[in-house]
Parts: sequence; C-alpha cells; structure tokens
Amino acid sequence: MNRRDAIFTALSPELAVSMGVVADLLQDNPDLNSVRKKLDFGSDEYWNHWGSRFLEGRVPRHYSQADTVPDPLISLILKDYFKVGAELLESAGEVHSLSMIAENATGELLERYLATVLEPLGWIWCSGSSIKKIDFVGPLKNGERQLLQVKNRDNSENSSSASVRNGTKISKWFRSKSKTGVTRWDLFPDSMAVKKLSEIEFKNFALNYLVNLPK
Repeated sequence: MNRRDAIFTALSPELAVSMGVVADLLQDNPDLNSVRKKLDFGSDEYWNHWGSRFLEGRVPRHYSQADTVPDPLISLILKDYFKVGAELLESAGEVHSLSMIAENATGELLERYLATVLEPLGWIWCSGSSIKKIDFVGPLKNGERQLLQVKNRDNSENSSSASVRNGTKISKWFRSKSKTGVTRWDLFPDSMAVKKLSEIEFKNFALNYLVNLPK
C-alpha cells in the first residue's frame, strides 16, 4: 500500500478504496484539482487535507442564512416597478435570501439523493467538491471510468465540457427544465439507476434529510 492510500485507510477504512479511485483520476488530471489551500499537490499533507474534505462532504449539515446586507435597490424596484405592496416589502428581502439558500441546498440534496442510489451500483460520489467538474465517478466501461456532472436545472451554472484520460468525456445530466419544470429522471445515464430514481423519491429523501438533521 502506498503512502496516499495508507492515509485514506487511516481516515476511513470503509471509503479508502473510493477515495483512491477519485484520487487516481485527479492525479491523471491535476488541472481538476479543487483544493485552494496552498499545499504541495500529491504530498502527504495534501492527501490528508483532500481526504478529510471528501469525508466531511458526506456529513449531514444545516443550511445557514447568508450574513450579507440586502441591496436596497431591490426593494425600490419591487415597490415602484413591480408594484409590490408595502406589507410585502418588509419580508421580501428575507424571503429572497432564504430562497437563494434553498436553491443552493437543492443542488447538494440532489447529489446526496443520487449517492444513495448510485453508490450501491458501483458509482462514487465525489463528495466535498473533491474534484472539479465531476460529481460522480462510475464503474469501468470499455476500460474507462464513467464521469458525470449533475445539475439541478438546465439554467444552473455549468462548466464547459472537458476531456480526461484518453479522450473520456464528462457526461452531463440535469434534473429539470427551467422553462417547463419537466423532470428528466428517465434520461439519467445509467439504466439500472433509472429504475430507482424518481421525483417523488427525491422529495421524500430531501424532506426526511432536513427533518432529521441534528438540532
């Protein structure tokens, strides 16, 4: 066992192999490094930090409200252009802030839900944003790892396509169409997963996850 994998085993014997698969991909494609901290890529300190992030990304967490001050121009536009009544303006800023948090939370909840279905099928959730542009690494197919980027909607921020290792492409899938709300579970790029994924199950997962978060 090399030093990197020994570090992963010390961090989590259960997930050491999964971390090793993602780390192999990262070492083959260092441009996908997502660690901003100034650490020597590939050093023991780097892999300890990287592995800890991978694991921490799987820990259930609360979603906190941003501490930024609302732009007063928003209230002005709501009042004078959209004719929003004074009784609604007071709560508009807070509701908008909470809506943004909820939207961001939905993206993470989507990854968590997919992980519950995909990992038993041999996929690996790249938790903790452990590698750029890739959210899930799939089983070998024709000698190459399947790479997948997921988004909540088609208008979500999306990075450009990237080729990795011998021309393998990062596939992309999004949950719903922004203009119609139509979901695309039936188009998920894994035939076994399609049988298990659904909008109802996703909503049930999200609600159960949020309700059962530690106080």
